[in-house]
Formats: sequence, structure tokens, C-alpha cells
Amino acid sequence: MMLMKRPVLTLLATLLCIVSVIGQIQVEVNKILKTKNFTAFKKYADNLPSRSKQISAHWVVLRDLTPDYKEGVFYFEKSIPDKENTDVSSVYTFRLRLITSEKKILYYELSEKKNKKIAGHWEPYYETIDKFRNDSIYTIFQRSFQEIFRAEVNDRELFVDDFVYGLNCGNTGENPTGRKLINELVKYKDKKELLKWLQSTNTEKQVYAVDGLYQLKQTGLKLTVQELNMIKFVMGKKGTLYTCSGCIHMRQEINSVTKHFIF
Repeated sequence: MMLMKRPVLTLLATLLCIVSVIGQIQVEVNKILKTKNFTAFKKYADNLPSRSKQISAHWVVLRDLTPDYKEGVFYFEKSIPDKENTDVSSVYTFRLRLITSEKKILYYELSEKKNKKIAGHWEPYYETIDKFRNDSIYTIFQRSFQEIFRAEVNDRELFVDDFVYGLNCGNTGENPTGRKLINELVKYKDKKELLKWLQSTNTEKQVYAVDGLYQLKQTGLKLTVQELNMIKFVMGKKGTLYTCSGCIHMRQEINSVTKHFIF
């Protein structure tokens, strides 16, 4: 009987170990987030990979939305090797989305990656673990955005980490969707629609707009002082942009991508 129970006990011990390690990190992250102290969280997050070779963590997005507020998307995961077969590991992935000032977090959503079966296929999704929003400070952020861009914050355009700015991408050298759309707007000199892109909450769309407006400026388009101020802010944003060129996809500093647009 003892020989039959041993595999079960080994499995239980492994599961308890996984729950303990993953649970510890999750508790630590939750504890720091509840302080709303961005400085403390960023220090913890940046040092998380040094805790273990099985832990990986990285900021996909951390960039300006307004002069005082920025958006962030942070991923961390723990890989637990199987005791019987070390070539196989269980990977647990977590995602944090946040809006923060230099020191104070005003919004966050912590979630874990899961999978569900849809039409016979397993599809990934993120299940929320914890969520917070300081409504009064969030309103201040919204007003700040509106003062610069004369537009409302579009919550659906926050935390987008898969919309790419570039041209001639992939093996076939095909333009990404954003480039195709901007090319059409430039072709028909659609300044009105380009300005809507400039007022977007998504930075990649804003940079596409800067690109398009620069092309039209070269043909004689006149821009108002307010429009130039919006362009100047986008070009000077701190943080990174998701870009592509040929087969290369990467994160680049926003000002390094926009520096050749002279207005």
C-alpha cells in the first residue's frame, strides 16, 4: 500500500511547493500594490528576476500618458520544473496593468493567465485577482489628458501592448494595419481623421498621426499652435513604442522614433 501511495504523495508535495512559491510572490505583489506606492513597487518589480532563475519579469509598457501620469503593463512568471522530468515545467504567468504618477498608483489590475476551451481549442485569458481605482485622482488624470489633447480618455485604448508602429514588416515586408490606414489618410489629405489619431489614448496611434501630419506638412499643410503643442508632447513622451521593421519587432524609445519629424 505504501508503494502505491508514494506517487500520489510526491505529486501532492510538488503541488504544495508550487502553491507556496507562487503564492508567496502573489502575496508580496498584492501587499506592495495595496500601499499604492509606485516607487516601492517598481523597485520590487525590477529586482524580482534576481530572486531565482525560474522567475522572469519585465515591463512591456511604462510610458507617459500626460506630463504627470503614465501607464504600465508588467508581466512576471514563475517556471516550476517537473521533479520526474526536468525538461518539462509548469509556467505561471501574471500581468499587472497600472496608471501611476511618479510616486502614487491611482489604478491597478492584477491578473493571472488561464486557459479555457472554446470550440475544441484552448484559448488564453486573464483572470482578475485584484483591482483598484482611486476615482478622485483618476478624474484629475482624465482632466489632464483632456487639457492636452482636447479629447476624452478612451479606457479601451489603455494598456494596448500588441499594436505596432512601423512599415514593411515581416517576411513579406507587408505594412501593419496602422500604417495602411495612415497611408490612406495621407493620400486623401484627411487632416481631421489624423488629428483624431493624435488625440488617441494609445501612443502608437498618436505616433502614426505625427508621422502622417509630418508628411502632409511637407506638402504645405498648416497646423495651429494647439495642434503643434499636441505633436510636441507626443514626440517628447518618455517610454517605449512597439515597433517593427522587416522581421524585427522591438520596443524603442519614443523620442528616438520621432526625432526625425521636424515641425
